[in-house]
Amino acid sequence: MNFNKFNFKMPKLFIQLLGHTKVRRFLWCLLFCGILLGILALHFLPEQMSLEVGQVSPIDISANRYLTFEDEEATEKKRQEAYQSVKPVYELNPEVWENMKNQISSNFKRVLGVKINPNLTEEDKIKALDTLKWSLTQKQWQEVLRLEPDQIEKMEAQTINIVSNTYKAGIGNENLQLAKDKIFSEIDLLEINTAYRQLIKDILNSVEFKPNLTYNEAETEKKRQEAMEAVEPVNVVIQKNEKIVRAGEVLTQRQINILTWLVYKNNASPTFILLGLALFIGLMLVLGILFLRHYRKELYRNEKYLVLLMLLVVVTIILCKLILAISLSNIPERAQQVGHMIPIAAGTMLIAILLDTKLAVFTTMIFAMFVGLFTDNLAFVLTALTGGLVGVYTVSRLSQRFDLAKAGLWIALANIASIVSLGILNNLGWQLILIGCGFGIANGILSSVLTIGLLPYLESVFGITTSIRLLELSNPNHPLLKKLLLEAPGTYHHSIMVGNLAEAAADAVGAESLLVRVGAYYHDVGKVKRPYFFVENQMTGENPHDKIAAPLSTLIITSHVKDGVELAKSFKLPQVVIDMIAQHHGTSLVKFFYHKAKETEKEDTVKEADFRYDGPKPQSKEAAIIMMADSVEAAVRSMKQTTPGKIEGMVRNILKERLHEGQMDECDLTFKDLDKIANAFVRVLNGIYHQRIEYPESMLKAIEKKGEKSGTDNKQPAGNNPPAPPVGG
Repeated sequence: MNFNKFNFKMPKLFIQLLGHTKVRRFLWCLLFCGILLGILALHFLPEQMSLEVGQVSPIDISANRYLTFEDEEATEKKRQEAYQSVKPVYELNPEVWENMKNQISSNFKRVLGVKINPNLTEEDKIKALDTLKWSLTQKQWQEVLRLEPDQIEKMEAQTINIVSNTYKAGIGNENLQLAKDKIFSEIDLLEINTAYRQLIKDILNSVEFKPNLTYNEAETEKKRQEAMEAVEPVNVVIQKNEKIVRAGEVLTQRQINILTWLVYKNNASPTFILLGLALFIGLMLVLGILFLRHYRKELYRNEKYLVLLMLLVVVTIILCKLILAISLSNIPERAQQVGHMIPIAAGTMLIAILLDTKLAVFTTMIFAMFVGLFTDNLAFVLTALTGGLVGVYTVSRLSQRFDLAKAGLWIALANIASIVSLGILNNLGWQLILIGCGFGIANGILSSVLTIGLLPYLESVFGITTSIRLLELSNPNHPLLKKLLLEAPGTYHHSIMVGNLAEAAADAVGAESLLVRVGAYYHDVGKVKRPYFFVENQMTGENPHDKIAAPLSTLIITSHVKDGVELAKSFKLPQVVIDMIAQHHGTSLVKFFYHKAKETEKEDTVKEADFRYDGPKPQSKEAAIIMMADSVEAAVRSMKQTTPGKIEGMVRNILKERLHEGQMDECDLTFKDLDKIANAFVRVLNGIYHQRIEYPESMLKAIEKKGEKSGTDNKQPAGNNPPAPPVGG
C-alpha cells in the first residue's frame, strides 16, 4: 500500500466533504451539541472522588449548587416514632357484658327462688343458701330473707346498673382489676343494710369478670401505617458554597449522603448523567430542525443563518449559567430568586431582529426548558417564558433604536406581573416577592442592554441588515445621501420620489417596505460621479450629450450603476442595498441613445448589446419594484399633460414593457402583484400630479384689484402707527 498517496488523498477528500452543505451543516450541529453538553456538564458533573464513611476527607468540599434532598435515615426514624405512637385499637365486645349480666341475674334469682319457696322453713332456707358458699352469716341471711321480692329485684337492677356503667367505657386486660375495684367501691357507698351490700358483693364474686375490649390487630396496623405515611419527609437544605466537609475531617453517613446527592461521590454514575443531558440536547435539536424545515426553510438552507442561530442559543445558555452562579445572600430562599434575572429575552429579541419573529417565539420555549433544567423551578421557567415572548413582541416592529430600551421596560413589567402572581399562588412572603421583582426588573434592563450592545457586532459579522440599520440608512444626514443632495440635487429629489412610489407598491404586495425605501434612496448614487450628464441635474438647459457620440453617452449613462456599487461599498452599505443598486436597471436597453446611434451611424456597426445595462436582472421583489418605480417616475415627470388616465396608461405600458423584456424573469412577482403595483403607482402619482383649478382671466384681475384697494385702506399716517408688541411678551 502506498501510504504517501493515501496521506495525500485524505486532506483532499476532507476538503471535498466540506464542500457539501449537508456535511458542513452536520458538523456545525455536532459542534453545537458538544458545546451545549459541555456547559450542562459543568453544571451537573462536579469533580468525582471515592469517599466512604470513616474515611478522612483529603480536601475541603463545598456545595456547588443549592440542594434540597430527603434525609432518608431521619425520615425513617421519624416514621418509626409515629408508628410506635399509635395506641392499639380495641373493639367493644357486647357478649362479655351480656354473659356477666346473665350471671348476676341468675344469682339474684336463686336467692329469690329460695326466699319465695313456701315448702321451706326459714331454717331450711338458710341451709339451702349456705350451699352457695358465700360469705354471709346466718344472721345476715335472716335479714336478706326478710326482703320483699320486689326489693330483691330492685337490688338486682341497681347492681346491674353499677356494673354496666363501668363496662360501657370498655375494659381491657390491663385495667380489669381496676374496674373491678371501682365497682366494689361504688357498692360500698350504697346506703343500704350491710347484709344487702355483702349479698351484692358475694353475687359479683361469683361472676367471672372479663375484659370487654378485644385487640384489633388489623385496624391497629392500618392506623400505624397511616401515621407513617402522614410523616413529611425530612428535607435537608444545602446552601450554595456551604462547607460540607473540611480537609482532615472524618466523614459521617450524613455527609456521604449529601455528597452523593451533589454527585461528588463516585457511585452517582456520570455516564448516565451525560447520557441524559445528551438526550435532552438531541431532543431540543430535533425539535428545532423540524420547525425550521417545515416553517422556515430559507433559514434552514442558509448556513450563515444556522450558525448565527446556534451562536445566539449558546450565548443565551452561557448567560443563564453565569447568572445562576451569582450568590447575593446567605439565605437560600432569597439567593434563589436570582433565577428571575436570567435574560432569556436578550436571546429571543436578537433572534427576532436578526432572523425571524416566529423562530424567536419557538426558541423562547426551548430556552424556558433549559431554564427548567438548570433551576428545577417552575416560577423561573414562567418568568423566562413571559419575558422572552414579550421581548419578541416588542421588537417585532422596530422604528428606532430607542425602541429596544422601551422593550426592556415592557419585559420588566411582564416579569413583575409573573413574579407577583406566582408568589401569591405559592403563598410566598412579600419580602421574597419584592426581591424577585427586583431581579425581574434587572432582567428587563439587562436584556435591553445586551441586545443593544451585541446587535451591531452581529449585524457586521454576519452581514445581516436589520430594520434598525435600514432606519439609520434612511436618515437624510447619512454622508452618502448628503453627498447626493449637494452634488446631484435633481437625482436626490428623483430618489425621494422613487422611494415614495416603491414603498407604496411594496406595502401592496407584502414586500419589505423599509428595505425598498432605503434601496430607492441609494439606487442612483453613482450619478454623483458625473451628475451633469443626467437630465434631472441639468439646471442650465445645456446637455453635454449633444456634443458626444451615442456609444460614449451610453457608456457614461450605464456606468452610473457600476459607480454606484463602488460608492456604496466604500460607504459600507449593506450587501442587500448594493444588490439593489446593481439590479435597478437589469439588462434594459438605453433606447434614446440606441435609436440615436442607428440614425447617426452605420446600421451594421450598431449592436443592441452595446446599449444595454450589464445587469443582473432583479433577483427579488424589492429590487424589481425599485426598477419599475424608477422608470415610472422618470416617464411621468417627462409628460406634458398629467391627467389620471394618461398617468395610468403610462404606468401600465412601462410595467408591460419591463415584463416583455424579461426583466421580471428572475424575481418572484406574479401578474396579480404587478396589477397591485400599478394601482399603487397610479394612486401616489395622482396625488402628486393632481389637476389644479385654472382661474379665468377676469377673475384673476378682479382679485388683484381687490387686493390693491384693501392695501390702500389699510394705510395709516406714520406718526399714528401703534407701537409693536415687545418680542417674547
